[in-house]
Amino acid sequence: MSRHRTIRLRAIDALLEWAELGHPQARAALSQVVSDHRTQDVTVWTKALNRIALFGDASVEPGLLRALADTGHRGVRWSAIACAELGCRRAVPLITALLEHPDPMVREGACEALGLFEEPAAVPALTARLNDETDWVRSRAAQALGQIGGDRALAGLWQAMMEPRNPKASYLSSAIAAFGPPVVDDLITLTTDPDPDFRALACRALGSTADDRALPALERLAAHDLARTTLGGLVATAAKQGLRTAHRIRARTAST
Repeated sequence: MSRHRTIRLRAIDALLEWAELGHPQARAALSQVVSDHRTQDVTVWTKALNRIALFGDASVEPGLLRALADTGHRGVRWSAIACAELGCRRAVPLITALLEHPDPMVREGACEALGLFEEPAAVPALTARLNDETDWVRSRAAQALGQIGGDRALAGLWQAMMEPRNPKASYLSSAIAAFGPPVVDDLITLTTDPDPDFRALACRALGSTADDRALPALERLAAHDLARTTLGGLVATAAKQGLRTAHRIRARTAST
């Protein structure tokens, strides 16, 4: 490829278009690009990695594993996600180690990748990231735990949500809602908590479950709970939002 970045990026775009049409030579060329991160411009390399599902197979795994081990490389975040999209489970230990990387973008990418793997062994390390110094890393860790599921992941999310936080993190309740029917009764109980922040979080989570059992509690709070959360919003407003979410999900489910 030309050393001129603009030309190389155009070449990658063209290869991706051909690969999408099923051309084997384009797929082979893209595989060659992603197989050695050391010889590629990082922008060109990550652009190809972002479409790894088009052309990736087992032949690119050794190169991706080398890239993961090169933790100082600027594209390490994207190599983690590419490994997850390809289902390269040999990458899991390396990706888990990236949860301790000094760059929050890399930690966030590692959380995303482990969530895509739905890797139970990563639950303790992801639970620790719920206390990450960067908010969006905490959010991605919570999402990953919701994707992985299981008792340990749920316990970690629930414990983090019940810890004193100011304000309470809505991403924790969203992740808990991903567990579906098993968490509904506990969330309904939380709607009676003395803390308005917890009641509002419960409302949002219950709405996302769209469970029949949630509707009476949401309707009650929407009509009567005028307490304000730490951020100044009404619990009643959170309950109304939860009801809208539940009805929207139920309508979408009914139409499919």
